[in-house]
Amino acid sequence: MDKRNGRKAELANLPGARFDPPGDLCDQALGQWDRYWDDPVSQVQTPADHDLLCRWIANVDRYWRLIREADLEPMTTNSQGRVANPLYAIALKIETSVKADEAQIGIGPKNRAALGIAVVAERRSLADMNARYGGGVDGSNDRAEEEDPRLRVIQGTAEG
Repeated sequence: MDKRNGRKAELANLPGARFDPPGDLCDQALGQWDRYWDDPVSQVQTPADHDLLCRWIANVDRYWRLIREADLEPMTTNSQGRVANPLYAIALKIETSVKADEAQIGIGPKNRAALGIAVVAERRSLADMNARYGGGVDGSNDRAEEEDPRLRVIQGTAEG
């Protein structure tokens, strides 16, 4: 939130300064990369955020690769017997890093709100809103002559 005027940053749905992802990402990470750049929140990124975005998507890729590998053999055997695959523990640590990066770049409603970002999908003109909600183009209500149904309920209970 801007301390000078109390307003939140508002984002219009504009094309971003997208750049190619680092390395050879798995399908899940590549999909996440594309969805990030399709989201209006990507508009607040600056060139200084390049390394943060690269670290975030590299860790998303590591997470999915580790989970996929661990899921092939969820239980393993070591000197203590049958245990959960240790790759799950590594993936959990990487997931913590991914969540911290997502908080910084505004992925997720709570993270956007914490950054004071209001995503504006579209702006409607006054005429559009009047047309949608029953007002005339000049701001008048064409239904002003109709009886208000709320009054019937009040009158009906007062009479009964």
